[in-house]
Amino acid sequence: GRVGIVKLEDGRPANLNTSDLDSAWNNTYYRSVRQMMLAGEKPASCLKCYKEEAAGHRSKRQWETEYWLNNGVNLDELLEQTYEDGSTTSKLRYIDIRMGTKCQLGCVMCSPHDSSGWVKDWKQLYPQITNESLKQTMVWENKGKEFGASYNWHKDNPIFWEQFYRQVPYMLQLYFAGGESTIIEEHYTLLEEVIKRGYAKQIEVRYNSNGLELPPRLFELWSHFKKVIFHYSVDSIGEMNDYIRYPSKWDHTVKQFHLLDSTGPNVEVTVACAVQALNIYYVPDFIKWKLHQNFKKINIWPFGAGMINYHFVYWPGHLNVKIFPQWFKDKVKQKYEEFYPWLEENWEMSGAPSKEKFMNANYGIRRLQGMVKFMMSEDWSQRMPQFREYITKFDKQRNTDFTKVFPEMADLLDESKDTSVQSDAGESIDEKLEKELADGGTI
Repeated sequence: GRVGIVKLEDGRPANLNTSDLDSAWNNTYYRSVRQMMLAGEKPASCLKCYKEEAAGHRSKRQWETEYWLNNGVNLDELLEQTYEDGSTTSKLRYIDIRMGTKCQLGCVMCSPHDSSGWVKDWKQLYPQITNESLKQTMVWENKGKEFGASYNWHKDNPIFWEQFYRQVPYMLQLYFAGGESTIIEEHYTLLEEVIKRGYAKQIEVRYNSNGLELPPRLFELWSHFKKVIFHYSVDSIGEMNDYIRYPSKWDHTVKQFHLLDSTGPNVEVTVACAVQALNIYYVPDFIKWKLHQNFKKINIWPFGAGMINYHFVYWPGHLNVKIFPQWFKDKVKQKYEEFYPWLEENWEMSGAPSKEKFMNANYGIRRLQGMVKFMMSEDWSQRMPQFREYITKFDKQRNTDFTKVFPEMADLLDESKDTSVQSDAGESIDEKLEKELADGGTI
């Protein structure tokens, strides 16, 4: 959970309450990462992407690299501006701004570190946890105020804003993510200031957003920018999405889909599905739903091969797709293998120019196959006790019912199923014997 955090020289996490943008850009951590990359080495914070790639799943590292090489970043120029000690004089082309944790939702895979909507549940849920590993995973030390940090770093930070606006003339993209930027006033102030300074037409604005609130004011501001890339965070369909992205309501989620589908010509919309233990089995159903909607601009070809876009949930570990016992992994794999012929038969629904292009798309069937291979690549089933306690106490806290919402996964809460030997069809040996006896067979 700590891999990738930028550190200061004394080992403390860098944060904008105690550091500043200019010095952080060339601190020891960043210089070390650049040196490793120049030497062809793999920094620890990059390993998850390399693991995804090894499984055949196209990673964020790959698509970000491809995107920026095609959209204004000159690699030779970056190399010239990076010195032997790893420092650089390059200007900021992209910045990821997280303005606090204010959010309306308490998604099942989130925490109070990223969502204020989680605070109430955490206070009641955490004291009840008995599994020590789960307790360690769910810890919220000092209510997030470690080493002088504050989720409201942007409220009173004139040095950051002075340095930030000095970089705006060089920027190509501003990225906003969690909490929920569309309900944070400073996000609007920033957009207005960039427009006022005359740089909006050269800058893309990008979001990962729950899309619950999309006021007309937002669309008006978007119209000034070169492009808006909106990753709509939806993880499944119907009550499954309501459970995962609690307490969202599917009717409203669908309404927002159609609102986004009618946005201006400079707005690009994709579905950002966070693939994890509660939805990997149902991704094929989500894809079918999306293809049948006939949206005009949401994940149109070639984005996600006309289907949906995905990224893996790594934290908390007990919701990563690798946690399943083998019998359920086999069940997931079988469902996907039965789904591929349907996709091939209905390829035209993707909007692809030809069947050949659809079948060979990097973000189509190939990526789905990589997703399954990634799930199979390591055995994390030792985390199943954490998963069971988390889901069981989660349901009690929120008055939800995992077994009713995800009936095909209900047996995962039964510890005895972990030791069942599974046949190729996903049916346990005991179940096969019982059926044979019921049919008059003999052992």
